[in-house]
Amino acid sequence: MKKVLFFMPDNPLKKNAGNRTRALSMLSYFKSRNFEIDFVSEYYTGRWDETDIKAFEQSGLADNTYVIKKKPSKKNILYYLLFYKLPNFFYQNKAWFFPLQFPEMVTLRFKRAFNKVLKKNNYDYIFINYASWATLMAHNHHTKKAIKVIDTHDFITAQLQKKVNIGQAFKEEIRRISLFDIALAISVEEQYIFSQFCKNKVALAPMMLDRPETIHSVEKKTFDLIYVASDNIHNQKAANWFFKEVYPLLPTNVQICVIGQINEHLSIKAHNITSVHFVEELSGYYLNAKVALCPMLTGTGTKIKVIEALSYGMPVVCNTRGIDGLIDKTNNGCLVSDDPVEFRNCIVQLLTDESVYQKQAENALATFNLNYEKESCYKKLDIVFGIANNLKN
Repeated sequence: MKKVLFFMPDNPLKKNAGNRTRALSMLSYFKSRNFEIDFVSEYYTGRWDETDIKAFEQSGLADNTYVIKKKPSKKNILYYLLFYKLPNFFYQNKAWFFPLQFPEMVTLRFKRAFNKVLKKNNYDYIFINYASWATLMAHNHHTKKAIKVIDTHDFITAQLQKKVNIGQAFKEEIRRISLFDIALAISVEEQYIFSQFCKNKVALAPMMLDRPETIHSVEKKTFDLIYVASDNIHNQKAANWFFKEVYPLLPTNVQICVIGQINEHLSIKAHNITSVHFVEELSGYYLNAKVALCPMLTGTGTKIKVIEALSYGMPVVCNTRGIDGLIDKTNNGCLVSDDPVEFRNCIVQLLTDESVYQKQAENALATFNLNYEKESCYKKLDIVFGIANNLKN
C-alpha cells in the first residue's frame, strides 16, 4: 500500500470555498486508490477547533490526522516574543532591508513540528497545497525518498501584482514550485506558465467533481438565476458590478438566488432576490434554477462554481475572467461578455429562447463530462503518478 502525507492548511470539510473543494477531491482520489493517508493541517489558518478535528478524524478521509499550531499561546508574552516572534521574524526573511515579495506561511515552529511527522514515517508521496507553504520542503532531508508533489491552486504572483515587485515575486514562486518533483496546475493557463520556467514535471490536474445523480432540466423552476460566491475581494468587486450595472437592466420578474458569504457584502434588497448565506449541499438549488451567473472582473484560476454549474448541464453567463482555466474556451456552455448590456442580453436570451437554452445546456454537460467528471480525471491522475514513479527509478 502506498503512503502519502497530505498537507492542507484549511479544513477540507468546510466546503464553502473552491480551494477546500479542491483539496477534498484530491483526498478522495488518494482514498479511492487505497493510499494510506496522513493528513496534516495548521490550527489557526484552518480555524480548527476540537469539534472540527474530531469530525475530520471520523470522516474516513485520512488514516492519521495532525493539526499543528504554527505559533504558541500568547499567555506568556515574554516566551511568545523571545522564542516565537523574534526567531520567526528572521526565519521568514522579513527583515526591513530584505522585504519578502511572496507570501511565507511556514513558521520555524511549524516546520519543526512538521518534520517530526516526517521523521517517524516513510512516505511514497508528500503532497503540499500552495506555493506559500512550499518551503516545508526546502533543504529538508527528512523527506527521504518520497516523491514531492505540489498542488499550486493558483498563480499567486498574478494575485499579488499590485502589492509586490512582480519580477521578484514570480522568481520566488517559480523557485518554490521547482522544489518539487511534480507540480499540479488546475488550469491550462497556469500549466503553460509554470512549464515554461520550472524544470520539474508540470501536469494539468483540473477540478474534478462527481457527476450529479440528477442533472438539469427545463421544467419550471423557482429561480431564474443562481449566483454562488464566497466573500473574497474578487467576488465583492464582481457582485458590486453585477448589481450596479446589470441587475437594473433585467426584467423585474427575474428571480435571483444568491448563495454564500457574498451576501454579507450586498446592500441591495428586492422582492426578486433570495439570499442564502450558507447551505451544506448545493444540488437542490442548482436543480431548482435555470441559469448560473459568474460575474468575475479580476482574479485568476478556474472558477469552481462554473464547473459545478456545468456538471448539472446548466448554462452559465459570465465575464471573460469567468472562463479562466477552462480547457475549452468556446462551445462550453458559457455565454461571455464584459459589457453590462450584452451580459443582460445573454441572460434574457437564455431565459426566453428555448433552442438557445437547450444548445448551451448540451454544451455545458458535454464540457463537464469530457474534462471535469471525477472518474475521467482520476484516470488522468493515475498517469501523472505513474510518471512520478518513473522519476525515481
